[in-house]
Amino acid sequence: MAQVFISVLVLISIVSLNKDKDSVLILVVLKDAQSWGDGRNAEDFFNLIDSFDYPKEKMSLAILTSSMSEFSLLQTHFHQHIQQYAQLSVLFRDDFSSQDAITRENRHDDELQLNRRRVIARYRNFAVLSTMEDWHQHILWLDTDVYKVPSGLLKKMIQSGLDIVEPMCVRMINDNDWMEYDLNAWVGERKVRQSAKESEFVPGDVNAKHMRDFHGKPDTFVLLDSVGGTMLYVKAEVHRQGVLFPVHRVIGSEWGNEGYDGIETEGVCYVARFLGFTCWGMPNDLIYHI
Repeated sequence: MAQVFISVLVLISIVSLNKDKDSVLILVVLKDAQSWGDGRNAEDFFNLIDSFDYPKEKMSLAILTSSMSEFSLLQTHFHQHIQQYAQLSVLFRDDFSSQDAITRENRHDDELQLNRRRVIARYRNFAVLSTMEDWHQHILWLDTDVYKVPSGLLKKMIQSGLDIVEPMCVRMINDNDWMEYDLNAWVGERKVRQSAKESEFVPGDVNAKHMRDFHGKPDTFVLLDSVGGTMLYVKAEVHRQGVLFPVHRVIGSEWGNEGYDGIETEGVCYVARFLGFTCWGMPNDLIYHI
């Protein structure tokens, strides 16, 4: 059996005495230094968190990385910032990593997506189960390469009282225009695999709507059948009751065969629905991805 190496550093602030109301755990999963985006590093990410209009003493931050060098650098950053936050945790684990040569350039290729997202789901589940404390009431998943978030958005998501919520993530095309980036957030109909023998089947939309289809309309929140993970709010109780990130395609699965859709974040709403929880999108609240 291969050796598993896991390292965890947890720093608890002595100034965090009021954790009983609206404590938030912000969770981040990254591969290595390149995950922050070109020209960025962990300090840029801390600056983003600093911009949130939310009490630092009610915020915990946990970062899981599969890079030992980044793990060491993050420890230094955490020691510099611990007095501001309730709890800081940095985790190293690399035994889930895929053998495929996945880079920032090819990570969205169809042939790599299944294994890539299976790995991400395993890391997400390990991160939240390892760091969520009984006093955490809210969970926020945040991508490392999100660089701009409205300062009041976290508070708005929490105050909504909704179970699972995601804003619209966009990428700038030029100075005046953007495109929707996180297409894993959708509602509607998807392609259905006709047989488990369709080994080349690629999940995709049939009659699904994405958040851009609701942008500019009066609804602050719209129902979703699936969410992405660029900035995803989840009530801690939802995770505690077993709504995690499926590590296989749950839609169409059988005892002897994996399904054809609904892995990682795209399976969250499917699982949540059976427990009475609902997913929502915020099409008029934009966050910006590199």
